[in-house]
Amino acid sequence: MKKNIILIFSALILVGGFFLYLRQHLSVLNGSDVRPTTEASVKFISSTITADGSVTAQDQATLHFQTSGKLVYLPLKEGDKVYQGETIASLDTYTLQKELTYYLNIYRSTRDTFDQQIANSQNNYLQAAQTYPYNTFNAAGISGTTEQNAINDIVKRIIDENQANLDNSVINVELANYALQLARLTSPLNGIVTHEDVTVPNQNVTTTTSFTVADPSTMVFRADVPAEYIYYVSVGGKVLLSVDGLPKKVEGVITQIYPSKVTLASGEQVYQVDVVSDDLKKLAKLDMSGTAIINTNSQNVALVPAWTVLGGKYIWIDDNGKPSLKKVTVGKIHGQDIEIKNGLSQNDKIIIDPKVISALKYQML
Repeated sequence: MKKNIILIFSALILVGGFFLYLRQHLSVLNGSDVRPTTEASVKFISSTITADGSVTAQDQATLHFQTSGKLVYLPLKEGDKVYQGETIASLDTYTLQKELTYYLNIYRSTRDTFDQQIANSQNNYLQAAQTYPYNTFNAAGISGTTEQNAINDIVKRIIDENQANLDNSVINVELANYALQLARLTSPLNGIVTHEDVTVPNQNVTTTTSFTVADPSTMVFRADVPAEYIYYVSVGGKVLLSVDGLPKKVEGVITQIYPSKVTLASGEQVYQVDVVSDDLKKLAKLDMSGTAIINTNSQNVALVPAWTVLGGKYIWIDDNGKPSLKKVTVGKIHGQDIEIKNGLSQNDKIIIDPKVISALKYQML
């Protein structure tokens, strides 16, 4: 009797152990004991982006002399109005004027020689001046007399040489005149002078000396938008501008997004965006700095690690300590992140531990 009791007790322990094991195994399969070891809150793209920038003109030009020299004429100061074609600065042209005169004299002399040779050829003076070389009888020709062909070839070379000398003299005159033109800087547009490296004449300048003119009527606020946010900025977007020196913020609209990245002095890569505002044109001045608060086109858009999205439409989240598979709508990929346009909320926490997600994927099979 005692032996039977022991056997029954042992059997109960085995059965209980089996059910305990089965319960635990099933709980693992159902995911109840799986806990995310690493999770991250869903981060939505902000409805506004803040970008620093400054007031500038879309139509402006920075001018440099092509050669070094002595600055002798500086009629305008910074802030002065300037008209298209008006002289901004000019160099001493004494040497250039003399060079132009010299090459004009050479051209005149070469031209006279050329005209005289043409006249001599037409009057057969050149032909008559030639002596028959001893080998003219062996020269090939098409005129019937080898002597006449040889003379014609000599005359042709004389005329050709004079033509080349005349062409070279013309080139020298054109280059001297071009150098004279380069000694003067003229404005390519109507506007104002916004910058001059030198403020008084009678000093030497180089090709690095600069002069800037700008058209204030094309005034814009140029914002530096971080590269990772440029996808959420679009032409026509509304902007609120806070410009240093202005008593209140002004409204504006994005009119242009430049296609190439710009690297700032800090090393940050940005895209430049132009914002137009009528109030800005009335109140601001060029080169004022400020901040643009840009309304984005990212309504309820979140960015998550691209690898956490399964099959392009599912993502694991932590639902009160339990893993839950949620269906989402994806958008563009930005580097290692992907847009989630629908399916996530601000309170969701994404499971971002690869081991946990891998285990959950196997359990679904």
